[in-house]
Amino acid sequence: MNVIPRPLKLEESTGKINFSSSTEMTGEFDSVRAFAVNMLCDVKGEGRNTVCFKKDDAFEEEEYSIEKRSGDVIVKAKTEKGAFYAVMTMKQLSSGRGYFENVKIHDKPKYAYRGFMLDSARHFWSVDKIKQMIDVMANLKMNVFHWHLTDDQGWRIEIKKYPLLTEKGSIRKDTPLSLYNYWNNKEEHDGKEYGRGLFYTQDEAREIVAYAKERQIDVMPEIDMPGHMVAAISCYPHLSCKAEETQVSNRWGVMDNILCCGNDEVYEFAKDIIDEIVDIFPYKYFHIGGDEVPKKRWKECPKCQAKMKELGLKSENALQSHFNNVMLKHLNSKGKSMIGWNEILDAQEILEPEVIAQWWTNYHPGAAEKAKRWMKSGGKTILSLVNYVYMDHAFAIRPLSKTYGYSYRTMGLENDDNVAGMEIPQWTEYIRDEEKFDMNTYPRLITFAEVCWSDDSNKSYEDFERRFENMRGYFKKSYGFELPHQKVYRGKTTPWYSINKNKYWVKDPYFEVKLNRELMKNGK
Repeated sequence: MNVIPRPLKLEESTGKINFSSSTEMTGEFDSVRAFAVNMLCDVKGEGRNTVCFKKDDAFEEEEYSIEKRSGDVIVKAKTEKGAFYAVMTMKQLSSGRGYFENVKIHDKPKYAYRGFMLDSARHFWSVDKIKQMIDVMANLKMNVFHWHLTDDQGWRIEIKKYPLLTEKGSIRKDTPLSLYNYWNNKEEHDGKEYGRGLFYTQDEAREIVAYAKERQIDVMPEIDMPGHMVAAISCYPHLSCKAEETQVSNRWGVMDNILCCGNDEVYEFAKDIIDEIVDIFPYKYFHIGGDEVPKKRWKECPKCQAKMKELGLKSENALQSHFNNVMLKHLNSKGKSMIGWNEILDAQEILEPEVIAQWWTNYHPGAAEKAKRWMKSGGKTILSLVNYVYMDHAFAIRPLSKTYGYSYRTMGLENDDNVAGMEIPQWTEYIRDEEKFDMNTYPRLITFAEVCWSDDSNKSYEDFERRFENMRGYFKKSYGFELPHQKVYRGKTTPWYSINKNKYWVKDPYFEVKLNRELMKNGK
């Protein structure tokens, strides 16, 4: 049975089950039934049958079952989410043929939070493209779309109180082509302005939120602060420690120019942003970023040092935790709570315990120990370790099998008692066209969906790869993208994937830097 993610329990039997436009949808969960009817409107089948949705309060929130009874199908679930996931499973099983093989399924997820993050700040993605991603997420039973909307290189969400953020903060003078010579500040650029008019209106954001809701997906915005704020500072220089004029960054990486957390106007600015954003996104969590915040300017800033003295804070890290707590309190007043990257744990002794840390890095000193200490004290985390799940990295460096093997154990944890879930991010510094986006994103997204849904005892990479290969036609027909193929090199299967006659295929991962330069020169 070709289903991804692999169900908890699946029993095959003889016979076929009609699943087509002639299938009648009855019972509970009106919106799911309506969605299924619309989904099957063009699917032809033989005969007539019924799919009856029944509510079962003994089930968990996202649990469901599928069972044939006298030619009809009984779907049990507690909530619309579980019923929707049953429909998605039947969609995969039928693959548009109008039927699927007789099967009995009982299924539920390992984690309640199963996220995919998209960076729209570095490169902009159209509303239609985002809807395609949401469709794929829904089919894979992913349930949180984490939307990275702002960064040093571009501000991509309309804020009516601060119009310059999109009028000016969306535009950079050009774009780096690769990391080649980056450390010498001599990386090559394309020489072309980027970003003018490339932002999402609040109505477009609402459209995406509504589209996702129909597919049982919550949309979580991220406004990265107090670091990664050069695009905003270029519009409103007084928000920085030096209040000097600057431009939207045309370099990737970590910038020293951050919000001045000794300036009371910064807190009001951040609250104003939150006030407009939370009205658009009903999800209970708001992501404030909080990653990669160099404290160099805070150490030299009279306002920051005065604020630390006023509050009795012993370090610049504590000043960031103070900022985080102020944002949390404001979010609480709006009925929201907060998630941030795991650098927010650098001064966790004063950080409010309800905050969720997204654990992406062990690179900076003590990061792993701080995350473990947070969890030991009862704090929750979302697991997103760069070494296993970052989508923008080459398959030659990080094969799908490594992503598939990701678990709390690879984080050095003894158990996952305080793991809220998992998330896979797609950063788009070097991904500027849909062809490369599809190649880098969808194979790993399909893989990760099984990682955060299926129980470890129910996983097998070999079996997953078989299903992955068998479902190529399904994904192309259903969503319009072609999964890249593994290539054989001297009798061995390489971990790199290619697309369109090896256009991107290289055996040596370090050659990818040069390849990126040549492709991006040509607009790729």
